[in-house]
Amino acid sequence: DDAKKLWGKHYGDWLAQDAPYGSYVGATDIDLISSAFYSHSVELLIKAGKVLGKDMTGYEELHHNIVKAFREAFPKRTTQTAHVLALQFGLAEDPAEEAAELVQIIRDNGNRLQTGFLGTPYLLHVLSQNGFSETAYDLLLQEAFPSWLYEVEHGATTIWEHWDGIRDDGTIWSKDMNSYNHYAYGCVMDWIYGVAAGIQTVEEHPGFEQIRIRPVPDKRLGWLTVTLKTAHGTVRSGWVCQGETVRYEIETPVRSVICIEGKDCLVEAGKYVFWGNLSQAD
Repeated sequence: DDAKKLWGKHYGDWLAQDAPYGSYVGATDIDLISSAFYSHSVELLIKAGKVLGKDMTGYEELHHNIVKAFREAFPKRTTQTAHVLALQFGLAEDPAEEAAELVQIIRDNGNRLQTGFLGTPYLLHVLSQNGFSETAYDLLLQEAFPSWLYEVEHGATTIWEHWDGIRDDGTIWSKDMNSYNHYAYGCVMDWIYGVAAGIQTVEEHPGFEQIRIRPVPDKRLGWLTVTLKTAHGTVRSGWVCQGETVRYEIETPVRSVICIEGKDCLVEAGKYVFWGNLSQAD
C-alpha cells in the first residue's frame, strides 16, 4: 500500500552541490542526517516537557544515548552539511575543531557553500556562533556559483529551487523540477534578521515579550536596516559603517538587552543610538 511505498524514503540534503552533477540528493550520509534530527527532536520534546512540568528524565537519558551513538557511528564528518548539523544540534565533541574544519572546507571550495535544503538553513548561523561571522559574510556576499548573489546576477528577483536553476550559458537545470520562486534557500533571511541585524527572541520570554538585539555588522555590506512586526510592536535594528566606526540605530517596543561589542545594555522600550568600533563588532 501507499504507506509501505513511503517507508524508508529519505530525500537527504536535497539539491546539495556536493553530489554528482544532476543528482537530487546531496553527499551527506542519510543515516547521519536522520540521527542528527532525531537528537534535535528529542531535545525539543525535553524542553516542551519541562515547560509543562513533566518528568523528562527518561527522554534526557535517550538524548544522551543518541548523542553518544551519533559520535560513535559518525566519528569523522566530511561534508559541509555534516559539520553544520553536528554543530547546530550539539553533537560535535569539539565544536571549535568542528567549526574550523567546516571553514576549511568552505575555503577549499573557493569561499562557496555546497549545502542543500537541510544544511543551508543553519550554515551561516553555526559559523557566527563559533566565531566565524566573517566567513558567513563571505558566503552571503559571494557572487560565484553557487551563491545567493549568483542568482541575482543571473536575473533572479525571487529565490530559486536550484542553486544553478539557470547556468552561465543560459540553459536551465531541468524542465521537470526547476522552480524560480522557491522558499528553501530564502532561509538566509533568518540569519540576516537574527545575526546581521541581531534581532533575537529570548526563550524565557516567548513571542518577543522581551528581545535581545546583538547586531553583527560587516564593512563590505556597509549598512543594513531591518524591521520586524511583533505582537508588541515593531522592532527596528540598523547599522551603518563609517570608516572603522559603526553607528547603530535601534528601536524596541519592549524591554530589551542590546549587546554592542560584547557589552550588554538593558533598556526599556524606546529608540537608541550606539557607536562602536568595527574591529570589535563581532
